[in-house]
Amino acid sequence: MQHGVQRVNLSQEAKRLKLERDAIKTANYRQLTAKLFKLRDSEVYTIETFNETTQILLLNPEFYTMWNYRRDILIHLRPTIGDNDYVTYLNKDLKLVLDVLKRYPKCYWIWNHRRWCLFELEELGKVNWEYEFGVVSKLLEMDERNYHGWQYRRVVVKNIEDFSIKNSENSKDSEALILLNINVKEFEYTTSKIKKNISNFSAFHNRSKLIPKLFQYFKQVSVVPDNLKELHEKVFANAHLLLVHELELIKTGMYMDVDDSSVWLYLRWLLSDSFFVEDLTKEVYISILKEQLSIVEELNQLEKEDHKDHWDHCWCLKTIVFIKVLLAQATDSDILSEEIKSHLNTLTVIDPLRKAKYIEQISGRAKIV
Repeated sequence: MQHGVQRVNLSQEAKRLKLERDAIKTANYRQLTAKLFKLRDSEVYTIETFNETTQILLLNPEFYTMWNYRRDILIHLRPTIGDNDYVTYLNKDLKLVLDVLKRYPKCYWIWNHRRWCLFELEELGKVNWEYEFGVVSKLLEMDERNYHGWQYRRVVVKNIEDFSIKNSENSKDSEALILLNINVKEFEYTTSKIKKNISNFSAFHNRSKLIPKLFQYFKQVSVVPDNLKELHEKVFANAHLLLVHELELIKTGMYMDVDDSSVWLYLRWLLSDSFFVEDLTKEVYISILKEQLSIVEELNQLEKEDHKDHWDHCWCLKTIVFIKVLLAQATDSDILSEEIKSHLNTLTVIDPLRKAKYIEQISGRAKIV
């Protein structure tokens, strides 16, 4: 059994029959491919060729050349069939793409075609971004760590923002309020996904994009709505409060799964991004760095005690080095102290795949932060 799928042992006769069936399918696929390439090169754009691209894309949704040809066919058909039928074809393609995405949720070309269909519909004033938001939410329920889905969600949300602003009063305050409400929901969405599964790099990445925007939107509104006052007062009132809130969010994750890179990478962003650093006093920043260093060193010690050879934990030690370099920069101290060099030497042993990088850092030829 692999990935929960029971292995099936076929008899020799069953294998022979399967090979025969596969040979027929392969021959048909090659024949159809050759035909469509010839039609494409001859610039044939008809309903018949459009239907044939459907056949081959159902067999192989990762055939990006055929997605391109399909779009060319639709574009050339539009003057002939008229906008109403063009909209019908685009909506049918959205249904086709959704069916295929359920089977191939991480194929770039399928997501690209869906975006293209939607922007064509938007040009005609026939797009429904709210419906599309529901679609991508459903797809992320199926696979909450699918970065294609998260990237697509950002595209959809951006278009919902634009549509909402276009249909609102023309005041800066109302625009900021619209953007604030939309992005708070997205922020809460990332919170729910992270709490459900801390190992969700895409949710953390989306959160890092939302936080600076939300911080500005809260500043721009003249009056914070009652339903958002608590969030503003406890989290977004200032950068220090926000940073402490986020550090507390990931603290549990560090102990729950010390090998998960999502938490460690998000911690690095929190401690080094100019959005936070430039808004903190030097004393406060140094205090936060020391506190986080203490937490990571404690966790590293626990991991060493559990390891049979008492080795440092790789992610812990990398983060210790990272924080110590930030502290050195903040206090104008030696970045390549003997202590940091010692840690880097240890990393060459416990993380041999990146040995060359650590040697370059020790020599001073490569930056540590």
